[in-house]
Amino acid sequence: MFSEKIRQLTALLEKQELELYSELFAAYLYQNDLCNARFLWKRIPQSAKNGHAELEQMYKVYQCLWNNDTAGFYKVINHDWSKHVSELMFELKEKIQAETVNLIGRAYSSIFENVFAEMTNQTPDMIDEMCRTLNWEIMPGAQPRLIMPKHPAAEKPIVVSSEDQLQKLTDFVSFLEN
Repeated sequence: MFSEKIRQLTALLEKQELELYSELFAAYLYQNDLCNARFLWKRIPQSAKNGHAELEQMYKVYQCLWNNDTAGFYKVINHDWSKHVSELMFELKEKIQAETVNLIGRAYSSIFENVFAEMTNQTPDMIDEMCRTLNWEIMPGAQPRLIMPKHPAAEKPIVVSSEDQLQKLTDFVSFLEN
């Protein structure tokens, strides 16, 4: 009787452990904390890795991020994730897509539509909509069309005078002393 309860408790805790590993791994991937994701992967027992297809799939996602393989990333991220990590993985995909589009906008003066589609995992209709939203120009013509990104406005740093900085420092030191 008691040994059966212990077996059930052990099975429950092992299941929770696997869920914890996968949630933590997904969180590290979302934060782009690839070093901690790698160390977590090394800490996970081999027996847990072998029997858990979702962890192995997350590791493939990690490898693609580590190697900057965006095409491979979009292939492996499209997986039937369990409910406790599905939102994180969806948000990771959206985040990587937005960062890639932002990077393309800053780095390219022109890019072919097929290259853009591969880098962002988007269909031609989605590309048309995104280019309209971002105010990018699509050159009409034969496929692949040429996309002309508009560089995003550079953020100007906030300029604070030396006197303001000195006053803030003085107020802080005064606060600490009192």
